[in-house]
Order: sequence, then C-alpha cells, then structure tokens
Amino acid sequence: MKDLWAVLDEKASTEKFITLEEIVNDYYGKKIPRSYSTSESNRMKTFLNRNKDAIEYKNGRSLDGGFRYKKGFEYFHQQLDEEKSLSRMNEDSQKLFLTGGLQMLFDGNTSMNHLIELECVSELQNLCLVKVLAKHIGKRVISFQYQQGYENLMEITMHPHLLKEYNSRWFLFGYVIENELPKVVNFSLDRIVYRKESDIHVHRQQEFIRVPQNFYQEYFKDIVGVTRPEGENVQTIIIRTTDFKVHHLLLTKPIHSSQKETVPFDINNKEGEFAITVIPNIELQTRLLSYGPGIYVTGDSSFLQQLKDAVAKMEVLYDKVKSHRVITDA
Repeated sequence: MKDLWAVLDEKASTEKFITLEEIVNDYYGKKIPRSYSTSESNRMKTFLNRNKDAIEYKNGRSLDGGFRYKKGFEYFHQQLDEEKSLSRMNEDSQKLFLTGGLQMLFDGNTSMNHLIELECVSELQNLCLVKVLAKHIGKRVISFQYQQGYENLMEITMHPHLLKEYNSRWFLFGYVIENELPKVVNFSLDRIVYRKESDIHVHRQQEFIRVPQNFYQEYFKDIVGVTRPEGENVQTIIIRTTDFKVHHLLLTKPIHSSQKETVPFDINNKEGEFAITVIPNIELQTRLLSYGPGIYVTGDSSFLQQLKDAVAKMEVLYDKVKSHRVITDA
C-alpha cells in the first residue's frame, strides 16, 4: 500500500476538492466496494482527525464529504468554498430576478449589491399576502373577506390558480362557483381583508378545480392588463402618433404583442400609425391616455367614444382648477 501522507500530498497538489472515498481508493491502489469503502472511510476519518495538523474532515455523514490538508495545500478546499459561494450568488440573483422586490418576503432579506432590480412598490397594501397565498395556489380551495367599494364586504370562496402583477399591483386569479359552474374571477390583493394568516381560511377537504393547460396564456392573450370584459370581442384599434419620441417609444415598448407599425413616422407631417388587435378594457384606456397629446385613437368604435368621454371629463376638471386659481389670485 502507498504511504498515507504521500497520497494526501499527491491529492492536495491537484488543487481540487478531494473526497475521503478517493483517498481510500488511492491508498489501497484500487476501487474499494461501496460497503467496505464506507467502513474504511469511517476508520480512516477517525485516524486522520487524531492529528490536528493533518486533516479537517467536512460533512462526515457521507462519502461525498471532503477534507482539507492543513499541513500542505489548502487551495482546493478554498476553491470549493468559492464555487459554493458563487453558486449561491447565482441562485440568489435568479431568485431576485424572478421575484423582484418580493425576495424579502421569501428569504427574509435582500442583497444590497444586487445586479437586477424589478419594479415593486414595497408599501403596497397586503403585499405580504403574495407569500401567504403562494402556498395554496393550484392546491387548495380558500375563503377570505373582500372589500369591494366602501361598504360592500363580501365573503369569497375560490379555487386559486394564479398570482399576477400588473402596474405594481397584485391580483389573484381563480375559479368561483356561480350557478354551479366555475367562472374565472380576479381579486386585487390590496382589497382582501387581512390581519393574520388565519384570515385566509383553507378548505382542505374540498375538491380543488384546476384549469386546462395553457388556460391563462389564452386568457391574457387578447387584453392589456388583467381585466377581460365579458361579451366583448377582439377589435383593431388604430393609434396615430403626433410626436417622434412617443412613436419611437411605442416601437421599443409595444402596448400589446399584436402591435404593428402600419405607417412609419413622417417628420414633415409629424404623424405615424400603429395598430393593435385587442379586447378594449380600462387598462388599455389608461395606457393610451398616459401618452397625452403624443397619440390619439381614430376610427369609429365605442372604445373611441370612451376615450373622448374620459378626455372631456378631464377637461372639465382642469377648467375648475383654472377657475379656482383665478378666484384665489383675485
């Protein structure tokens, strides 16, 4: 048999992490059967640990554990620690990327030296519910109280399928039973009445109803945001741009996946055009109005009338502000 210390020096010189099983095999000059190797490893571990200058065994409960040779090379053990640390950093970065500012809800802290930061309103009402509800998504029927409006307090029982964030607000999607049939409904987390975890009641004995595969991909395909109006059909919305910067912004940040540039921006006429094919909803209206005079919608549709009504109401409000200023100044 080889000299044990010569084996250790040889292994250490490779500057790699070494397992005790490898030492046993090299010491005897052949691969030792697993059952025998285990007993030999335990015996060798006990022997080596008697000499504090020789070996510090790591993770002694399995043969996958390694050691460092204190008297000789330590680089390989240091390298392993660095690799583990890097692996943890990569995992943390991925978690941070996937959860944004919500990382603190799942692991209790956030890194000050993160590389990716997603939008998250930390003071959002009931943000902590994301962690609470995530445990039940796709598994159990739950009940909670829901405040819709100022006085309308409702008791909701639902089959939760999906937590979705839109515009820094979180929504819970799932089935509620209406007339003995499942219907997709969404609830904003900030309106759920929540003080303690028991406020989310779990019906463990009730059968959970799942959605078909890719259901929500189809559900959100034709809308902007989270609201899918009942009985509304897909229509093409023509958007005219009046500002080059806004036109370029829409090119790089489409309103919807169906968006197409139908007329490139003309610097002389100061106009361009896009088309989107969607089911109009309140989120689309809000998004379009956010561009101010940089765009306008053309065509003949009830949605265009909704935009006109919204602009008219805003005009009335700002006229009041102007009148108030005149009176105050006087």
